[in-house]
Amino acid sequence: MGATGSKLEKALGDQFPEGERYFGLENFGNTCYCNSVLQALYFCVPFREQLLDYYSNNKSIGDAEENLLTCLADLFTQISSQKKKTGVIAPKRFVQRLKKQNEIFRSYMHQDAHEFLNFLLNELVDILEKEAHATKSDAESSSPSEKISNGPNTGQANGAQKEPFVTWVHKNFQGLLTNETRCLRCETVTARDETFLDLSLDIEQNSSITSCLKNFSSTETLNAEDKFFCDKCCSLQEAQKRMKIKKPPHILVIHLKRFKYIEQLGRYKKLLYRVVFPLELKLSNTMEDADSEYSLFAVVVHVGSGPNHGHYVSLVKSHNHWLFFDDENVEMIDESVVQTFFGSAQEYSSNTDHGYILFYESIGTGNKS
Repeated sequence: MGATGSKLEKALGDQFPEGERYFGLENFGNTCYCNSVLQALYFCVPFREQLLDYYSNNKSIGDAEENLLTCLADLFTQISSQKKKTGVIAPKRFVQRLKKQNEIFRSYMHQDAHEFLNFLLNELVDILEKEAHATKSDAESSSPSEKISNGPNTGQANGAQKEPFVTWVHKNFQGLLTNETRCLRCETVTARDETFLDLSLDIEQNSSITSCLKNFSSTETLNAEDKFFCDKCCSLQEAQKRMKIKKPPHILVIHLKRFKYIEQLGRYKKLLYRVVFPLELKLSNTMEDADSEYSLFAVVVHVGSGPNHGHYVSLVKSHNHWLFFDDENVEMIDESVVQTFFGSAQEYSSNTDHGYILFYESIGTGNKS
């Protein structure tokens, strides 16, 4: 890697960003799913900065219990504090902790990068919420006069208790969807809000992220056996249902549903469809008046023709340069190379490198998080 490292340094020359580090990650036997996501998260700068900040504020608390959050923070600290600008790091402690935490990731079989990202973000949220609860409990036990009846475990009915537990993970990745159902008899609209850390989109051949998002928010009619129970009519009625983005997140993570269960085959198949993802994305299907504008900064790519085998790599934009991360190897690529990962316009193609998870950062004023 010494040669690769010096090659990357030579390619960037005096444009090498001050204080930035570009390190490959060692593969411990089919851990490319993990490495590709970790690189995307490392170059999600607000997330990285808050994680490093969390680590520097908390590492002094004696021998804090090791968990995925401390292992991730330790890994990111290790990378950011390297004396060399490029090289390879072994994320051994993180991978060991991941396998200990979740048996799904224990085998050496091909894993799903999206499943890992989902598990990781939810796990980080759980750890931070537990810490917030523990801190709150300590504070309440030290000042009994401020105790609330039933203590810190008051239920989260109606979401009343939810607000204090908005973690920095939520502040980066969490958005809000609203599910609107309109009764076609009395015209009453029932709206239900739900949070999301990423959006999973169905894909079609020769489509784009914009068209996939439009389909995601398209109106669906509920009739026949799918009728909706209208509280106002007190009966099952035909209705129209649609999903809209009520509050877009600061970091928009889009998962393209490339693995589809095919009934006739009795198994999953990879959809090689060509889905164009722009470098700049405008979200127009939101409930806010202004479009939310986003800039693409990372892509996790699945390489392979099927769902149960293959490889993951990631493309990352850092300081206006695009980089290609393939486990231990890191190289600079031209921005135009990104479009070679859109997918295949034909059903059978030798190109099996497809964008799978897209990371966009908000650049518009529409987002106030």
